[in-house]
Amino acid sequence: MFRRLHFKLTAYMGLVLVAFMIFIAAGIYNFTRMVFEDGNKELMRSEALRVYVYRNSSYMNFSITGRFGVDRIGPSITFIGPQKLDACYIMYNENLDRILANENEITIADEIKNLAAKSFADQKDSYTSRRVGRFNYRIYTRYFDDINGRSVVQVYQNTINEDILWSFLKTVLYVTGLTGTAVLLFISFIFTGQAIKPIRDTWIRQKEFVADASHELRTPLTVIQTNLDVVLSDDEGTVEENEVWLDNAYSETRVMAKLIDQLLILAKADVNEEKLAISEFLLSEVVENVCQSMEVLAKKKGLDFIVNVAEDIKIKADYDKIRRLVVILVDNAVKYTEEGKITVSLYTEKNKKIFTVEDTGIGIAKKDLCRIFDRFYRADKARHREGGTGLGLSIAKWIADVHRFSLTVESTVNEGSKFTLKM
Repeated sequence: MFRRLHFKLTAYMGLVLVAFMIFIAAGIYNFTRMVFEDGNKELMRSEALRVYVYRNSSYMNFSITGRFGVDRIGPSITFIGPQKLDACYIMYNENLDRILANENEITIADEIKNLAAKSFADQKDSYTSRRVGRFNYRIYTRYFDDINGRSVVQVYQNTINEDILWSFLKTVLYVTGLTGTAVLLFISFIFTGQAIKPIRDTWIRQKEFVADASHELRTPLTVIQTNLDVVLSDDEGTVEENEVWLDNAYSETRVMAKLIDQLLILAKADVNEEKLAISEFLLSEVVENVCQSMEVLAKKKGLDFIVNVAEDIKIKADYDKIRRLVVILVDNAVKYTEEGKITVSLYTEKNKKIFTVEDTGIGIAKKDLCRIFDRFYRADKARHREGGTGLGLSIAKWIADVHRFSLTVESTVNEGSKFTLKM
């Protein structure tokens, strides 16, 4: 399923990348061509004015109506600019007679003469491209009306070299676009895989969570049903006679209630509905109170219970949740330690409050350490529980994370574990 999703996301990203590359390539090509055409148009327009000035250079004073004007020849001609365009030109009078021409070996004057006639008729300039024979030409037709009479100057230019240039630019953009798209698709494939990895892991854990929760709920329900069946089958038995079966059923209801309570906590945590009631309190008192309760259980198992708690250590946090975290860590240490000792410490180091619970119990294998805080995760020994739900450490980790505290574990199989909470 996730492999198919991986390829789908990559394909969708590929479509976006292709569209983006086409947009960029088309933008570069069209913008470059537009700038070139605008520049070339201005050069041809200036060249037409040069031709006109050259033709009428025998007059000392003249004027050009319209958008442009030149009052004197001589130095004022430098206003036109130093650019020189490699182009051909033809000048017509109002009778469409040629009065000046400069053409190369290929003449196209007759093919574009109608543009000059149109310019006389419309009394305005024109700029266009036209295919004549085997070549494309760019033609600028400029209209003049002054004391010398009406005239038109046509400047035209063969675009074969430019066509080669534009074809080359298209090829470069095409090849670059394909190569870039291929590279980006490969990178996208890698990043998409990384992006869906947390989703895949979450989905797998969700499946495990649902399966484990169902199993954990089924077990006490089965025990309750079995014990109640025994009671119901004894028609003549009294409550006292069936006390064992009723006690078993009641005990399992407590286990199930605890499991459901923890599942509700984690469900609220998943949707960020569990709010923190932040207040300042003495963490030293919380740890001491929890240790007093747990010490009785430790003594019953013959364990040494050592408490090293510094006085007057205060923190700002949710009192109930921090107390629950302390209970979970100390309770786990007592459950998984059959002999030896348990050491609970609270102290300050480099402006950080540090709470540790260390035991000499069964320990946790290295391969299980990375998943020890997962919900219902069970290592063969480290996560085997008697009466537990498999959610305690998950809740402890969530409490630490939601407070932005650090909860870590160090452990060696058959030597013990050490949980450290840094605040």
